Amino acid sequence: MGIQTVRPFIIMGSIATVLMIIGAFMVAHQDYKTTAFPQPHKRGNQTFGVISSIQNDESGKPVWIVTGHWTSSLLSDSSANASQAMRNTTAPFAGSPFNMQLEMVRFNGTAGHTHSITNFIVANVSQPDNMTKVFNGTSTVSLREGPVTDVPTSIKITGDKVISIWLDPSSVKNHYGNTPIYGLVMDFDKSRPGHFGGNNPQIGK
Repeated sequence: MGIQTVRPFIIMGSIATVLMIIGAFMVAHQDYKTTAFPQPHKRGNQTFGVISSIQNDESGKPVWIVTGHWTSSLLSDSSANASQAMRNTTAPFAGSPFNMQLEMVRFNGTAGHTHSITNFIVANVSQPDNMTKVFNGTSTVSLREGPVTDVPTSIKITGDKVISIWLDPSSVKNHYGNTPIYGLVMDFDKSRPGHFGGNNPQIGK
């Protein structure tokens, strides 16, 4: 058997080996699922979600696209008690029952910048109906000039799926306009009704 005859067998053998390695790698990793949310945000009593909202400018005209993410323990039974311990705490994200990070950009793609809402302290909790929970209190909001503390804040969760965050416009120089910031609750551990009337917790995974 000559060199010209042996060479194709060597090439075919090398290709087969590479394909076997790739196949083994795919099988070994096919059970791993990825999400668009950091895994630590799903631990313990934390609920988490995304922000997707349109905000007005100071004149009341829709100008800003706002996106981001939030984490919260407000839906846990102990969140109101835990928030009382925050009254003397000023470090961002240090035990706050609600934290949010945002990116804002104008419709024309300019003036992109970020904000954070931290140190939320619950003053009172209400449930206007069986679909809505409202948490009123104060928070710390970052602005260009620096953090603004004790901003009156109202966080409303509706249908266990929609969240709205209202920040007192006069306290934050009308930076978010005169409407709440809206987002979604993304807690995949809870089954939710599907479009066809059944529970489809696997949708979106």
